[in-house]
Amino acid sequence: MISPIEQIVFGLLILTGGVLLIPECLKAQSQVPEHIILTWEDDPMTTQSVTWRTEKKVPDPVAQIMKSTAAPYGEGHAKTLPAKVQSVENEGAKAYYYSVTFTGLDRGTKYLYRVGSEESDWSAWTQFSTASKSEDDFSFIYLGDIQNDIFSWGSRAIRAAYDHAPDAAFALFAGDCVNDGHSNDQWMEWFDASGYRTSMMPIVPVTGNHEYDHLPGLDESTLSVYWQKQFELPSNGPRGLEESVFYMDYKDMRLVVLNSTAALSSAQEMQRQSHWLQSVLADHSQKWTIVTFHHALFTARDGNHGDYPDLRAAWQPILEKHKVDLVLMGHDHVYARASKQTKTITVPEGEAGPVYLVSVAGPKMYGVVPERRWMDRAAVNTQMYQTVTIRGDLLEFRAYTVVDELYDSFDLKKQPGAFNKFVENISSKTTPENRFPDGKSVRSKK
Repeated sequence: MISPIEQIVFGLLILTGGVLLIPECLKAQSQVPEHIILTWEDDPMTTQSVTWRTEKKVPDPVAQIMKSTAAPYGEGHAKTLPAKVQSVENEGAKAYYYSVTFTGLDRGTKYLYRVGSEESDWSAWTQFSTASKSEDDFSFIYLGDIQNDIFSWGSRAIRAAYDHAPDAAFALFAGDCVNDGHSNDQWMEWFDASGYRTSMMPIVPVTGNHEYDHLPGLDESTLSVYWQKQFELPSNGPRGLEESVFYMDYKDMRLVVLNSTAALSSAQEMQRQSHWLQSVLADHSQKWTIVTFHHALFTARDGNHGDYPDLRAAWQPILEKHKVDLVLMGHDHVYARASKQTKTITVPEGEAGPVYLVSVAGPKMYGVVPERRWMDRAAVNTQMYQTVTIRGDLLEFRAYTVVDELYDSFDLKKQPGAFNKFVENISSKTTPENRFPDGKSVRSKK
């Protein structure tokens, strides 16, 4: 007797000429942990958050952690923590997201962890390291928009950055990780492009305009249904903007993350973030201050929707008042750097106010209109990654192309009672800028 399932299979083989095409409804859903990613929900010095997902809900999901040694096994020494469980139903499919925050971690220590369930599947045991003493040197990676052709082209920028700086404290993505924030397939691409690295090095993600999109039945675009499920981020921002507006103190640096998409949605939202930004910049003792958001504060790009004077009017005076060191942005799909773009302050020669950076990691490229140029150094048609290194009173910024060519380089040196000393190691006056194949800085019209 042939079973009903066998009848279906034989029927499919006949209809498809012997090629077995299994309908989604008959596919077994996996309980294997995937999309494992490290972020910080709390103090990045003594905690570590991990998130993962499965296609099928698993019983009693947990994460296990123990100090790492060279010896294998020893699972009996691991501490087991229950996971928070959330789900996303989107595009006709459902996925389950799990998260755990490890607390009370020792500084400067390598830990071993895994995620999963005793009743189903485990991930591999994976290592991460906690931050050492506050005065110790550290670096982090900064990547601009990936957005399009994420796996085929964006992956090389991510992997080049990780290969160049394998010991970086974290990787910062300045928005537009994907083109459609509600697309499961695009987030799958993003995780495939990042590979296993996200399970070993934490990331700090910034919301871009493409992390917002429309869902069926809603008139207004909304933040990605996956954002708060797949990233555990601080909730110390304004109410309603938790996990997209936040700050964290890492060693001698305060890192402030803003949501420029939400700020541009209304004057009220702009004011809310501006007041919050004032408060977190005014009240901290960290030596260095870095602010990041998606939309470029200044623009010379040759595409539409690039200039945001309301954002500039609201945030530039605050950044200058509180002597922010770096402002890291994306959106314009070019590389740009300026150290003298000021509004309310006068900066002496050889010193710098906030240094504004724009970069792009993915393949979508705009150009720079010469008449609107605001930057000291620029690049077009170039996939980039950057590293920021802090060594006490010295900050080193390095920008590389995806073929590991050093393209831009400058240092900031803290000076008591003055602006930062600015040392430009690569200048566009002496080092040619990357252009399009026709030699122009703007895109050819076809």
